[in-house]
Amino acid sequence: MAMKRCPVCGERYSDTYRYCPFCEEEDLDREEEVRRAPPRSGRRVGVGSGRQPNLVTPTLVVLILFMAALLVYLLWGDKIADKFGKDKEPDDKPGVEDPVTPAQPVQKDPVAQDPAVTDPDEPNGDMPDEPVITTPGDTNTTTPSSPTASYESASALPGGLTYTNIRDNDFTRKISEGVYQLKVSGGSGTYTWISEDPGIASVDSSGNVTPISAGITHILVTDGSKKVICTVRVTAGSSTQPAPQPSTPTTTPSSGGTLKTGAATVINGGNGVRVRSGPGTNYDILATVPNGGSVQVVQSMGNDWYEITFSNVGGVTTTGYMKGEFLSN
Repeated sequence: MAMKRCPVCGERYSDTYRYCPFCEEEDLDREEEVRRAPPRSGRRVGVGSGRQPNLVTPTLVVLILFMAALLVYLLWGDKIADKFGKDKEPDDKPGVEDPVTPAQPVQKDPVAQDPAVTDPDEPNGDMPDEPVITTPGDTNTTTPSSPTASYESASALPGGLTYTNIRDNDFTRKISEGVYQLKVSGGSGTYTWISEDPGIASVDSSGNVTPISAGITHILVTDGSKKVICTVRVTAGSSTQPAPQPSTPTTTPSSGGTLKTGAATVINGGNGVRVRSGPGTNYDILATVPNGGSVQVVQSMGNDWYEITFSNVGGVTTTGYMKGEFLSN
C-alpha cells in the first residue's frame, strides 16, 4: 500500500483514499461552525442553518385562556352581570308610570234611591203630588215629557212651582173618570211633565193625567230649575174624596186636626213614610220613619199635615212634617 502526501495539509494518507481524509474532516468541522455561528446582517440563512419557530405553544395558551373565560361566564355570568348592571341602572325607568289609586265609588243616599219608601202622602211608595185640572184659556207653555228624563234627578230640584187647581198636592181619580188636566204656575212658564209610574197614571206634555190602573204614583212638573210634585191615587171604584178644587197652599197652624199632641205611631206606611221639611209634598225629604215607628206630634199645620219630632240618624231629635193619615195616637 503506497502513501500519498496531501498538497493542502501536508499530511500523508493511503492511496486508497481518493481525497485527503484530513482535509475532509476539516471541511466538516468548518461547515459545522458556520451553521452554529449567528447569521450576519443581510445574509440569508439556509434551510439547515437555523431552528424553525414553534407555533403550537402559543396556540395552546390562547385556547386554554378562551376555555377558561367560557367556563367562568357559564358559572358566574349572571352574578357578574347583576353586580355591574346595578351600578349603571338609572333611578327612574322610562315608560314606567306610578300606580294610580282607583277612585272610591260615591255612596248615594239610600233614602233617595229606594222607590219602596212611602212619603207622608203615599202609603205604598214615594210621595205623589196632586194633578191640576186645566181650565179653558190657560196660557201655560209645556214641553213633552222626555222618555229619558229621570224622575229621581228631577225630584232633587228645589220647590218653587205651585199647582193651581188641586188642593194639598193630592187627589184621587177613578179609572172610569178618564183624563184629568193639571195646571201649574210659577217658574219660567215652560214645563216638563214626568210620571213616576206610567203604569198607574200617565201624563202628556200638556199636563193631562190619564188613570191606567189602581195604585198610587206621583206626577212631577219642572221648568228645569224648580219643581212641584203631586200624589195621584187611582181607584177602580168611586172616588174617596171630593173632586179637586183650586186652592192656595197654606202653612198656617190650625187646631182642627184629629191627632192629639204627644206620642204617635206611624201606620199605613208600607216600607216606611218620608218626613218632609215643610207641610207639603213639594218640600224636601228629611228622613224616612219605618212603619210602626214612634214620633211626637207637636201641632196641626192644617190640611191634615202635622209638625212632628222624631229620632234621626245618630239619635238626633229632628223636627219635620207628616200627613195625618199615616199617624195614629
